[in-house]
Amino acid sequence: GISLQMFGTSYAHEIDLENISIKHPMIPIFSSKMKTAAGYLTIVNKKNATDELIMVKTDFAKAMMHISKIDKNGIATMEHVNKVIIPGNSSVVFEQGNLHIMFTQLKEPLEEYMDQKVTLVFKNLGDIVVDFQVEKVTQKMKMNNNHDH
Repeated sequence: GISLQMFGTSYAHEIDLENISIKHPMIPIFSSKMKTAAGYLTIVNKKNATDELIMVKTDFAKAMMHISKIDKNGIATMEHVNKVIIPGNSSVVFEQGNLHIMFTQLKEPLEEYMDQKVTLVFKNLGDIVVDFQVEKVTQKMKMNNNHDH
């Protein structure tokens, strides 16, 4: 696996590797009392070949991939996803209301500005360690993608 150290606190940070880019990995928090949290990021596959994100590992919580779906009655449900296919030369966005990483059984409260290391396990590329930025969000659902810090 490749371990990457990020330097300082660069907000709109991304990890740029030869075959893959990971853009703006973040965990929004609403309070320090949260027992679960979600992780969002964009994965850009720069190879021609398809890859698959097959597992997410962390020390600070139990991590799983989920997709949010709205059923025919308009009820939001979450489905566990065993793998996320990342087609060649394209990107997959993990965002609110869609694909996301669910962190449960948090070992300690998440604190703003305390990055959390998350290992993304790809079928072909192997393990990539990503620093997810913990960001405090004031209003629960007002998360849009203007990352102008």
